[in-house]
Amino acid sequence: MGRRRDADRVTARVDTGEAELVPDADRPGSFTLLLDGAPQSHVDLADPTHLEFEYVRRLAAALDLIAPAGAPLRVLHLGGGALTLPRYVQATRPGSTQRVSEVDGALVDLVRRELPWPADPRLRVRVADARATLASSRDAGYDVVVADVFAGARTPAHLTSVEYATEVARVLRANGWYLANVADGPPLRYARAQVATVRAVLPRACLIG
Repeated sequence: MGRRRDADRVTARVDTGEAELVPDADRPGSFTLLLDGAPQSHVDLADPTHLEFEYVRRLAAALDLIAPAGAPLRVLHLGGGALTLPRYVQATRPGSTQRVSEVDGALVDLVRRELPWPADPRLRVRVADARATLASSRDAGYDVVVADVFAGARTPAHLTSVEYATEVARVLRANGWYLANVADGPPLRYARAQVATVRAVLPRACLIG
């Protein structure tokens, strides 16, 4: 894996492209992860409750409402990036059991080395495909499944089908929640299709844009 450091910026070749860790000039100890030039994650090492990206704040707001404040959750994260949300849950809901599935092993190594998360035996990061992780997960094992997986600008096709949504529903406990980051533009054909897919399996769906 090629790697170079320019001042505090770290650039490395990972499995899915060129990764950069860029310091945030406005927040000491904060970094943005870019893949092939596109921002993927923002992490504040001193304050994991600071969430820079709006879509991450929306996911966190949903997590805040799922259970009483501070109550631990069992969360499966499909897609890891720099582990922004797992760090947030770790800080706001101590004792939560979290499993992170990230397909890019070199990216996991880079983040673990340069932006280490607090040691916690309840937070496990595994290098694996998201669909394979679902298939190996037990029934009703999680309160929440969070999906934030992209290949370039699109969610991989094998994570958009009714069969995939059925697997998500299987690993959720009764009254469990599925939170997904979906990228689309007008006239929102893809987002509409994803809502229809989720509604074919789960009893309710809400789209926030």
